[in-house]
Amino acid sequence: MAKSAPHVYLSALPFAPTRSPVSTHYSSSFPRILGVERGRLSHWPSSEMVIPNVGGEVNSIALSPDGQRIVSGSQDGTIRVWNGTTGETEADSFTGHTSWVCSVAFSPDGQRIASGSHDRTIRVWNAMTGETEAGPLTGHTDWVVSVEFSPDCQRIVSGSSDQTIRVWNATTGETEAGPFTGHTDWVRSVTFSPDGQRIVSGSSDRTIRVWNATTGEMEADPFAGHTDRVLSVAFSPDGQRIVSGSSDRTIRVWNATTGETEMGPFIGHTDSVLSVAFSPDSRRIVSGLQDGTIRVWNTTTGETEAGPCAGHTSPVWSVAFSPDCQRIVSGSDDGTIRVWKATTGETDAGPFIGHGRRPIYWTHGFGRICGILGRWSVHCLIRTWIDLYVERYDRKHGNYRTRRLY
Repeated sequence: MAKSAPHVYLSALPFAPTRSPVSTHYSSSFPRILGVERGRLSHWPSSEMVIPNVGGEVNSIALSPDGQRIVSGSQDGTIRVWNGTTGETEADSFTGHTSWVCSVAFSPDGQRIASGSHDRTIRVWNAMTGETEAGPLTGHTDWVVSVEFSPDCQRIVSGSSDQTIRVWNATTGETEAGPFTGHTDWVRSVTFSPDGQRIVSGSSDRTIRVWNATTGEMEADPFAGHTDRVLSVAFSPDGQRIVSGSSDRTIRVWNATTGETEMGPFIGHTDSVLSVAFSPDSRRIVSGLQDGTIRVWNTTTGETEAGPCAGHTSPVWSVAFSPDCQRIVSGSDDGTIRVWKATTGETDAGPFIGHGRRPIYWTHGFGRICGILGRWSVHCLIRTWIDLYVERYDRKHGNYRTRRLY
């Protein structure tokens, strides 16, 4: 905006948060522009998008490799695929599981989705059509809590509350390795190393273990240090480190070979850490919490870079970075999915409800900025230039009438 033509300010300034640098600097130069009657923010929010009504409490989310789609698994037993930009569903719900969907994962080529469920099975789906390509895969004797594809898309690893880990052929559904035994409580989280040679697992027994993905042999002694359940683990993109989140309210970063603590514990969380993930460039870690907040951490200093980001009203069970490291997607028990700016941490704004319609959300830089102008809903669509429209509900015809102002 700083280098744009004056008409940009006339149309965009009324909707810029009152304490934003743009508003603070330029508002005095344009005193006779439209005003927002109610709903104007004071700061840009960290949440870029909210996807409501996703089919019940969200247990797991994952981003497609290109960052364009989001898959969610819910407690209503369904799986849904969403457009990562618009929040619209891209296919009908995937149905087949007979109980909660605990975990979902995209294949690295984006063509398939794996899901694990309370019904003790794993299913493999066509990511575009929702058709079952393999499964149900049976073998676990209790809930399948975590699933993940291997980097070559050929295998799926699963962790279960039956305390075991299994490796499956992603095409045939046959067991390729396992069950791996050693944990003495639920296996809460599993994932492959970037080279596909190892598997890391986190357990309610408070330990982390690294396994040979082919033989099932442990490659190091259990990593010990957490004082409560280990709820989430992930490899760094180079495979050299492992991050873990725990009910002890801390995050730790470990040497993936030796099991030594390299960083942490990261202190600052006020509740259990339910989910953790590295950014693709390894510079940051995102954590999702029992209290509904999200934090972003610097992997060099261990300092908080953003957050706590508030918006969810229930525990955040799943978090992930976009491939370009600019966004974070989260899924929560509150039944919503949110997309956040990874570099900001404003917590004093969120969704607004206007005229009984779907929530109004504000986006910065590209997308839609919405506000209320009297009885009109105002939409400012930012692209290369600015167009300003007003909408008003037509009760007689049951739709919205749009009028362009600029």
